[in-house]
Amino acid sequence: MSINHNNRPPVDPLTKAKTKSLTSSQRKMRKLKRTPKLFLVDSKVYAGARKTAHLTRSKVGSFALVILGLLLVTVYYGLIASPRYVSQVQFVIKQVANNDKQLGGIINFSASSPSMRDALILQEYILSQEMAFALDKNLGLKAHYQNNQWDVVSRLREDSSKEEYIQYYQKHIHVAYDDMSEILLVEVQSFDAQYSLKVATQLLAISEDLINNLGKKMSEKQMDYANNEVERAYTELKQQQIKLIDFQDKNSLYNPELQSNSLFAVINKIEAELVDKKTELKSFQAYLRSDASEINTLGYKISALEEQLKEERSRLTNQNQKSLNKINNDFKELELNVVFASDLYNSALASLEAIRTEAFNNLKHLIVVVQPRLAEDQKYPQRLYSIFTWFVVITLIYFVSRLVLSIVKEHKE
Repeated sequence: MSINHNNRPPVDPLTKAKTKSLTSSQRKMRKLKRTPKLFLVDSKVYAGARKTAHLTRSKVGSFALVILGLLLVTVYYGLIASPRYVSQVQFVIKQVANNDKQLGGIINFSASSPSMRDALILQEYILSQEMAFALDKNLGLKAHYQNNQWDVVSRLREDSSKEEYIQYYQKHIHVAYDDMSEILLVEVQSFDAQYSLKVATQLLAISEDLINNLGKKMSEKQMDYANNEVERAYTELKQQQIKLIDFQDKNSLYNPELQSNSLFAVINKIEAELVDKKTELKSFQAYLRSDASEINTLGYKISALEEQLKEERSRLTNQNQKSLNKINNDFKELELNVVFASDLYNSALASLEAIRTEAFNNLKHLIVVVQPRLAEDQKYPQRLYSIFTWFVVITLIYFVSRLVLSIVKEHKE
C-alpha cells in the first residue's frame, strides 16, 4: 500500500521553522505521535520489508503455497498429532489331527489346509462389525477413539455413525496372515499404551472363543445326528423283535422252518415205508391168493400209511386253513426284518463311533505364539515419514497443476 505524499496538509512557515530547529530523533518522535501510519510507511524497516517481500514473490511465486502446506504438515505432525500405541499378538490355529494331503511325498498346495481356512475365517471376523461392536461393548472402544484429548484430525467424530465407527476401527486394526508359517498377526492401535494392551487381550479371548465354538458346534451337530440315528435304529429293532415274538406265541411255534423240515422228514419216511409195503404186497400177490391174511394185513397197513401221508401233507399245504408253509413264509419275513433292523443298528453304532473319533480329530485350538505386551514407545504416526510423504505429494500436485495451467494458457494464446 502506497501513501500519496502530495495530499499532505500545508505546513505553516512558523511550524516549518520550528521543525528545522529540532533534532532528528525529536522529529521522528513527533512524527510517531502525530501520524503513526506515516511514520511506519516512511521507515527504512518497512521499505526493506516491502522490497524483500517483492523480491521473494518474484522469485518464489506460487511455490510459496507448497512451502505453506509443508509448514502446516510439519506443525501438525511435529506438535499436534496425537501419538498412537500398538500392541501385537500372534497366534496359529491347529487341529488335533493333521488332514493335509500329500501326493507322492509332495504337499498338495492347490488345496488349502484346514488351518489356513480357519485363519482366513478368523481374519475376516477380526475385521468384521461383530468384533468391533464386541470390543466396544466390553471396553468402550468407540468412546476411546472419540475422546477429546486426541487431536481433531486423528480422533473419531463424536456424532459418527456405526458405519463410520467400523471404518475407523478397520483402519486402526491391522491383520496379516503368513502362508508359510500359518501365523496370524494382529496389530491393535489406540491412543494409550495400556488401553492397546487391554484391547489386544480382549480380542485374543474373543477369537479363541470363536475357534473353540466353531469346531465344537460342528462336532455337536454331527454327534446329535449320529445319536438320533442310533436311537431310531434301536427302536426299530425292538419293534421288529416284538413282532417276531408275538408271531411265535400266536402260532405256538418257536421256529416254523425247523418244524417244516421235521414234517418233510416224516413225510419222506412215510412215503418210503409206503413204497416198501406196496412192493411187498406185489410180491405176495404173485404166489398167494387175494384173500390171504398176509395180503389183507399189508392192505390195511398201506391204507393207514396213505391216510397218514395225506394228513401230514395237509398240514404242510392246506387250502382251508393257514398251512405251515405260509406260517414259515411269514416267519421268514419277520425274521428278515429283525436281521435288517439289527444290521441298521450295528451300522448306526459304527457311524457313531466314527463320528466321535472324527469330532475329536477335528477339535481346533488357538495356540498363542506371541502374547500381547505393553508398548513403551509410540509407533504411529510416523512423523518424519509422514512429513516427507506429504511434501512429495504436495510438490507433485503443485508441478502437475503448473503443467496443466501452462498447457491451458498455451492453447488459449
